[in-house]
Amino acid sequence: MNLTADQHPGSDKKAARAAVRSWRRALDPIQREQLGQDLARTVIGYLSQSTGVVQKVAAYCSGPDEPPTEALLDALVNEGIDVYLPVCEPDYALSWVEYTPGMEFAPSALAPVMEPVGERIGTELFDEINTLIMPALSIDEDGLRLGQGGGYYDRFLPLIEDAPVRVAAVVYEHEYVPTGAFRIDEHDQPVDLVFTPQQVHQII
Repeated sequence: MNLTADQHPGSDKKAARAAVRSWRRALDPIQREQLGQDLARTVIGYLSQSTGVVQKVAAYCSGPDEPPTEALLDALVNEGIDVYLPVCEPDYALSWVEYTPGMEFAPSALAPVMEPVGERIGTELFDEINTLIMPALSIDEDGLRLGQGGGYYDRFLPLIEDAPVRVAAVVYEHEYVPTGAFRIDEHDQPVDLVFTPQQVHQII
């Protein structure tokens, strides 16, 4: 199933989110796991060819309605890269905790996600982060992201716009869609590149 512009009726974000979530929930678990492995290889391959040595990456722990990142997180650590995961804070802010395989996670008090338990770090971390990898439901060819609707990343990205960090979003290949496939709001923040299990799409 490909989610093209005509499957996002009226450019309605609510309808667009529902269509993506429905497809993701119907995905065969074995296929989903394989796509997670493919995603890890795609991201590691890209980072290994990046200019300079990649030492720190910010990523996220995927939920059941997202492309799985478990293999990616462990692959990053195995490459000697320090990985940091987000924690939801009041007023839609984000802090960050360093990831280690097997670490403790707990339900967020502010959002329907699991969060790492550990020392929290603020935006100063992004002076040292090479790439921020974040979730999305869909990305258009301008790099504009259909998110889950919480607004955390759209508020966070302006805080690090002067940091030397590339911003990437993760979707399945068919969720990389033409411009205009969903409504864009004034506060929506673009990304620099898109990771899918199959390839990397460079926006800028």
